[in-house]
Amino acid sequence: MAVSEYKNASFEVVAPGMMTTVQDGGRVGFQQYGMPVAGPMDGESYSIGQALVGNTTPVGALECTVLSPTLKVKGTCIVAFTGADMRPTINNVEVPRYIPFVCHNGDVISGSFSQCGVRMYISFAGGIDVPEINGSVATHTKANIGGFEGRPLQKGDELGIKAFPRDEVHVCDYCGEDHTLFNTALYNRGGRECHEPLRVVLGNQAKHFTEKGIKTFSDNIYTLTVECDRMGFRLDGPEIEHVDSADIISDGAVFGSIQVPSNGHPIVLMADRQTTGGYTKIGTIITADLPRLSQLPVGDGINFNIVSIDEAQDIYRVYMERLHKRIKLAHEQSAYVFKLNNVI
Repeated sequence: MAVSEYKNASFEVVAPGMMTTVQDGGRVGFQQYGMPVAGPMDGESYSIGQALVGNTTPVGALECTVLSPTLKVKGTCIVAFTGADMRPTINNVEVPRYIPFVCHNGDVISGSFSQCGVRMYISFAGGIDVPEINGSVATHTKANIGGFEGRPLQKGDELGIKAFPRDEVHVCDYCGEDHTLFNTALYNRGGRECHEPLRVVLGNQAKHFTEKGIKTFSDNIYTLTVECDRMGFRLDGPEIEHVDSADIISDGAVFGSIQVPSNGHPIVLMADRQTTGGYTKIGTIITADLPRLSQLPVGDGINFNIVSIDEAQDIYRVYMERLHKRIKLAHEQSAYVFKLNNVI
């Protein structure tokens, strides 16, 4: 199929799911002005999805939380599903994740409640066509900016899809009963291995905690409470003891930093975190473990394993090398898309 067949596509939101927002790589470079980064909670799943549909820059995709939306396609587009297993469907036929599919006019994309993980990404070749703010289309709902009107999708919304960025793709038939079509080389955590410890580097502010407090932090299991959203995950468990006060002069906040307010219960800062914070931070979860954290459901228990900066850097190098290989493989896959064989 030639590129001309993938112009002027869009989709209508028939049902919005539980919380579906438009996200891209995030609003980078504006934190000094008080502008949050936003972007995907699971950057690994998002990046692989972008590569699978042939996008070479981080453009708008859908981040779906717990429950898949239902979308009616207008025109022709290419999609891929990554991250949590919401059993995605095209025209009521369940299709595998990590494989690109072509959808035609009138096709319906849907799914169900997540079977594993919390966040699924629906990526479109070309990306979702919404206005950029500070160089990004990422939705930050608390600031009411980005995405589609700065909010989660609602029934009746219609969003455009930019023209497909490749000159040509090869379309292959997909039999809905062929459950062996699954790209295991690209499959990432998506909620698996959720009981492995999250590795943490202690920062300079660890001095604000007693030895007992740090031992409490590293030796116990904490539970994700219902107060978990894109801004931060509040955890319940044994109180972490401070030397004195929990308050500090506000300083920068990064994805994965663990604040401990005066009640001693940690808060992990996530994609929609504030730009600065005035609570002591006991440490920061390493980059390689953030995708796994983002896929954990409310009620799950987690524990922390303290690692050194050198260990964290070694882990990071190995992790990024593996991720880049998978992204490269996904780009190679993007030239071969599948269609349901009952669709003309």
